[in-house]
Amino acid sequence: MKQYGLHFAWVVALVATLGSIFFGELSAKEPCSLCWIQRILMFPLAVILGIAAFRHAPKIIIYVLPLSLLGLTVALYHTLTIGLFPTPLGCAVCKISELSPRPYSFPLLSLIAFGLINLLLIWTALLNRNSRKF
Repeated sequence: MKQYGLHFAWVVALVATLGSIFFGELSAKEPCSLCWIQRILMFPLAVILGIAAFRHAPKIIIYVLPLSLLGLTVALYHTLTIGLFPTPLGCAVCKISELSPRPYSFPLLSLIAFGLINLLLIWTALLNRNSRKF
């Protein structure tokens, strides 16, 4: 199971990236500045983790974990500011739909994605720490 942690992290990053592109470009939802920062931090993860997963290179965790942790921090801040203030920083556009309840916002989905990626990366690093690959 330890060899598939990077694959799972890549799938999460890929789904988050494709979802962001779909909602941002095809649904004409303009992202706010904090959403852009989260995109900037997520998009490279989809590429880097994909390459690392298929090359079986768990050493990449050392380089992508700080990027993912930064994304988690920005997503947490963004989720908390939306919860405390109704429309901070122009974030009325961060809801998936006007009909959807408040918990289903883009920052919350980003927080979940970055959280899963961080857990999978840390889990993979811990499982591989004694192997020669790490």
